[in-house]
Amino acid sequence: MADERWQQLKSLLQEAVKDYIGRVEYGNLRLEVYDAESGAADGVAADTGTADSGTADSNKVAMAFEVPGGSTSQFAVSYEGGSFHMLDAGAEEVLNLDDPREVVARVRQQIGHIPAYRDGRLRGDIDQLIAGGASRRAIFEELNRLLRLGTEFRGGSLTVDELTAACRYTVSRFGGSES
Repeated sequence: MADERWQQLKSLLQEAVKDYIGRVEYGNLRLEVYDAESGAADGVAADTGTADSGTADSNKVAMAFEVPGGSTSQFAVSYEGGSFHMLDAGAEEVLNLDDPREVVARVRQQIGHIPAYRDGRLRGDIDQLIAGGASRRAIFEELNRLLRLGTEFRGGSLTVDELTAACRYTVSRFGGSES
């Protein structure tokens, strides 16, 4: 029988992420649970992989999201030997946690950083385009393309708020010139 804390984590996580699943500003966040006992994967939203990602001796929860343009990022929690393991928010240290509520609080923190992470990646892409000689118009065309991606690649597209912020950032980078 699966450990009670693992079952508690799954229940708490599904409740904690339900308002973020599939939303563009959270990169079309998806959650998938891999139960070692059953070998099956239970997804809360769009498929994030295959059940083969789980190993026979550990349970895992994987969360994946996209940044504008479509690059995928992810974070995960594993449960082995009666303890939860996950990377800290900076992906620098492995945390070993015993309380499912603490795991969920840290996952919520990571989810909360997704919009800022997406914004930072988008600004970095704009900076690269400018460094490569792109005109303001060319950047606006690229931003418009990203906005339209929503019909094909939901998490890789932009929200209207992200588009507005990216346009303002682009204008500020060109100093209001007509480049």
